[in-house]
Amino acid sequence: MRIIWMVLVLAMLSGCVVADDIVSMPTANQLKRGEVDLAGYHMSLDNPPVGLPQSAEYQTLYIGLTDWLEIDAHHVALDNNKESTVLVASVKVLSETNALPDVVVGCRNLGGTATLETAWWTTPELIDKTKDRSYFLSTAKTFFCNPLKPGPPLFRVHLSVGTPDWTLMGDRRHDGVFGGLQMLFSPTMGAVAQFDGENIITGITFMPKNTGLTLKGGSFGPHLWFGLAFRKQLSF
Repeated sequence: MRIIWMVLVLAMLSGCVVADDIVSMPTANQLKRGEVDLAGYHMSLDNPPVGLPQSAEYQTLYIGLTDWLEIDAHHVALDNNKESTVLVASVKVLSETNALPDVVVGCRNLGGTATLETAWWTTPELIDKTKDRSYFLSTAKTFFCNPLKPGPPLFRVHLSVGTPDWTLMGDRRHDGVFGGLQMLFSPTMGAVAQFDGENIITGITFMPKNTGLTLKGGSFGPHLWFGLAFRKQLSF
């Protein structure tokens, strides 16, 4: 089954140097203390038209509680009125240096939420699997095209290892090794190409200067998506 409903938010490439998280695929990108990222997305699903969802509305909230602890909430509503929310926690265990990468460990679906309902394409066993928590260890390293002048153009390499995550419509994701590449061509333009163990994720982003906004769109396997994210630094 290749139906995807709990997918793809690319809250990425913040500022001039580093990228933010790519939702639905764990990475070592992490918010700083007091940073909050709120986003909303629309997905057009390339599913057969009989009995399967054709679109999804997706909202996410990321909160940097400290410089090393981030909590996220991912909510999705399908056009067939199925809704669910998955919670994620991640901890930074190593910060990037000239020699070392960022390293983050985390858990998806903290609350053990069932993200499928009984339908002709599901089974009770598969619905139970979507309740499983999944665990991951992610690394990321940033490389500048001009090492003497840090900043764009740059690219960021991601490599992760994890246990199966079934929350995305019952597909087996993040099992074993997965990762990809993020790119920042200028302070306002970026792109991404990743593989989550099941699908190839692509996207482009546009970040108007001094607004905190990111406009973005791309593909997730055969599906298309677009959305808007807003980032704010709060005091706490």
